[in-house]
Amino acid sequence: MFITLHFVVTTLLAIVCAQSMGLNQNEFSALALLIPALWVLPQKGIKGLFLVAGMLAYGLTLPHQSIALSVTQWILFPLLMVIFSRRSSKRVRYITASIVLTLQAGVMVSQAIGSLDGMPMITAIQMLSVCLTWWAAKHKSTSTKQSWWALGLIVPLWFAGFFHAILVAISITGIISSLESLSRLKKFNWSKLICWTVPTVGFAAIVVSPNIEVPHSVIVVWMCLLGTAWMTDYILRSIEKEQDTIGSK
Repeated sequence: MFITLHFVVTTLLAIVCAQSMGLNQNEFSALALLIPALWVLPQKGIKGLFLVAGMLAYGLTLPHQSIALSVTQWILFPLLMVIFSRRSSKRVRYITASIVLTLQAGVMVSQAIGSLDGMPMITAIQMLSVCLTWWAAKHKSTSTKQSWWALGLIVPLWFAGFFHAILVAISITGIISSLESLSRLKKFNWSKLICWTVPTVGFAAIVVSPNIEVPHSVIVVWMCLLGTAWMTDYILRSIEKEQDTIGSK
């Protein structure tokens, strides 16, 4: 029961985070994304520095990109998790990478000709930032040591009036804390489930928000990325299951 409640709270935090990012995007402070990265910095070493770099770069681009496109990039998390799993192979990575790059190129071309808001360079930076953040998270070592002083950086945000940024910082910190706690459980891989759930729920929260306009092309791109991740995972699992069945005969 406690684990289920933990998962529900994490999902709600993802909704709060996405909504908060969209409501005051033009005045968003990158410090809101830097705080959670600094919070887990002691347990990651050099990987923590990559996490800080990825989160900071992503945060700096938010005022220059539509929130829908910005949140779309986080669906790369489950996609990267699938193609770099033990079931995957180089051929799968090449094929999946070509699909993702084609979709991202289509977005950047649309931005270049004015069909979508934002700049192609910002889209590329956000994509690389999310990939860097995923790499740092994948190679993390679970620990109970955190830099609680980093939460003190919320005070400058408060005095500056960035209340939505404070919600983002607290929400992301809560999500990371939940991942750390659930990753210690051996009976079920909750961290993978959250990796699928948080980006999906976050984007859904943006789509249903009455204050945020999401272009249909962005929804199509997001669905294609999610579909690519899901189909790749399904095919790899089916192949593994078939190989196990053959091997047991």
